[in-house]
Amino acid sequence: MKQTPTPRTDDPVRPAAGITARGVLVGLALIPLNSFYVVRLERVLFGPYPSTISLFANAVFALFVFVGLNRLLRRFAPRLAFSQGDLLVIYVMLGISTGLAGLDGVCSLNQIIAHGAWFNPNGAWTKFLNAFPPWLVVRDKSVLRGHFLGHSSLYDAEVLRAWIAPVICWTFFITLLLFVANCVNVLVRRQWADQERLTFPLIWLPLAMVDEGPGFFGSGLMWMGFAVAGGLNLWNGAAFLLPSLPSIPLGITDFKPLLTMKPWVGIDWLPVTFYPMVVGLGYLLPLDLLFSCWFFYLFWKAQLVITNAFAWDTTPDFPFIKEQGFGAVMGLFLFYLWSGRRTYAAIWRRAWQKSADDALTSGARPQEALSDRSALLGIALRAAGLILFCRAAGVAWWVACAFFALYLPTLIVITRIRAELGPPVHDFHFMGPDNMIPRIAGTSGLHQGDLAFFTFSFAFTRAHRSDTMPIGLEALQMARVRLPGSSTGPSQAVRMFSAVMIAVVAGTLSAFWAFEHQAYQVGAATKFNQGFGFASEAFTRMASWVGGTLDARPNMMAISAVVVGLATSCILFLLRLRFYGFPFHPIGYAISSSWAINLVWVPLLIAWVLKGLTMRYGGLRAYRRALPFFLGLILGDCVIGTVWGLVSLAFNVRTYSSFGA
Repeated sequence: MKQTPTPRTDDPVRPAAGITARGVLVGLALIPLNSFYVVRLERVLFGPYPSTISLFANAVFALFVFVGLNRLLRRFAPRLAFSQGDLLVIYVMLGISTGLAGLDGVCSLNQIIAHGAWFNPNGAWTKFLNAFPPWLVVRDKSVLRGHFLGHSSLYDAEVLRAWIAPVICWTFFITLLLFVANCVNVLVRRQWADQERLTFPLIWLPLAMVDEGPGFFGSGLMWMGFAVAGGLNLWNGAAFLLPSLPSIPLGITDFKPLLTMKPWVGIDWLPVTFYPMVVGLGYLLPLDLLFSCWFFYLFWKAQLVITNAFAWDTTPDFPFIKEQGFGAVMGLFLFYLWSGRRTYAAIWRRAWQKSADDALTSGARPQEALSDRSALLGIALRAAGLILFCRAAGVAWWVACAFFALYLPTLIVITRIRAELGPPVHDFHFMGPDNMIPRIAGTSGLHQGDLAFFTFSFAFTRAHRSDTMPIGLEALQMARVRLPGSSTGPSQAVRMFSAVMIAVVAGTLSAFWAFEHQAYQVGAATKFNQGFGFASEAFTRMASWVGGTLDARPNMMAISAVVVGLATSCILFLLRLRFYGFPFHPIGYAISSSWAINLVWVPLLIAWVLKGLTMRYGGLRAYRRALPFFLGLILGDCVIGTVWGLVSLAFNVRTYSSFGA
């Protein structure tokens, strides 16, 4: 289907200085502070939750502050001003660290590393705890007492000795994994950006903000949108602290209590929200995806109603929505792989032809972060490292290979849908290979070491709200379209790739530190809002596997649901290719199958109405004229929402959460 016309991100701009060591060092210095901020809000307090929506509000806020500071520096101390490249690299590095420290990031590993030895009711878990390698967990209860109960210090020598090995080992694993992911980014960027001309909607706002011209910040419509979103945030924040003030219901209003009769009770949860930021992000999406998101959300709810009406819900997990969603994700991956098969075959051939590979990096074509050969070798060697890591942890070869063969395509699909359409959510809860392999193959053929690895991997697969692979690709695209080339020395893409990997290592270590620093102060099991819940889910699941009460044999109905989801996504793609204007988008089908769509389906419906009316009665010209207003909605929500988070951090009190509550 023909996409809605959108502003191009590869228009020529006035050259500016690119990425420098100064920008990378500033980003590196801010990563620990940013990690502390994210962990404090999302784990200790009750929001806001910056890592749960695709455009991280705190990274946008930081860019807003640095852009404002830079304008002052350009006027009063020009030599100290930051370049566009420095501003963008700071934004990217903070985005990477936010994803790693976020609700679905590294800090879930903190929980799992400590959970088994401390929570072992009546020794019930002892029979499988030995499957967890000692170099990946902490077993000393005297050390864990401070972690769970607080009133202690992380910096005690005994505590540091207990944590150092797991932290180093998992940092090594995460670095390998994300190096593979970013090498894939290098290979797909040309196909997606230069050939398929994907628009990367989520980079429009940061690119507009760093533009040195007066266009974006000189737009009255932008400031009008900023005032609307920011004003609503300010009012609701004041009303949260002063209950005598009436609040404006932007957050969750649950209509579930109104649905008490069969079969409508099967809907389970029906929240309504009015988040301005999501309306702004929705305006950037094509109309068919906007329509598909809320339509398929109701489609999944209809499945629950029908299931309840016919009493099919007596079968556990029926109608297997997670499995259908997983099949849809795999269908998307297969379609993207097939559609770019010629390009990827050419990349493979060119990688082993020295003359062609040299031409790529000699200036004949735009420079990439890595040559084709280097990217392929990077993937192969680091993937082998991941498999060897798993083998050292006691995981079977085939289990490790199957895990990454399913996990990496999920990351690639999420990266693709952000590059193509930029949806505000892409969580895919409980659709990871750690859930699907036992369902498809059964646990009877799996060893406890395999199940222990699935328990660890729950930290990465539980949800994909804060994945950093898409940020890496968006960083490469921003470097490609906005920063100048280099005739000598590393290209801007090389510098951006290096900054991303530096942020991966620093962000991982900072996330571990931020969680444990606060845990040993106040107690992960006492003063944390979310200090051990994810680990409890993972260990309870493993206990069910080992006890033979869950997925002991292949679940044929779940397998059928995976096939249905895969076939449906493929059919939707074929229908879109066959019929012009076909309104149902397979990405909408996949995204709406998970949890986070509950929070955004109404704002996306509002955006669909507003954008549809604008395009129908004003056309492309009206759409472009209105665009600054909706970017202002996003910016206002990000800036004022983050300010409330800083107030919460400064005074150690709960404040208004602009998203997620």
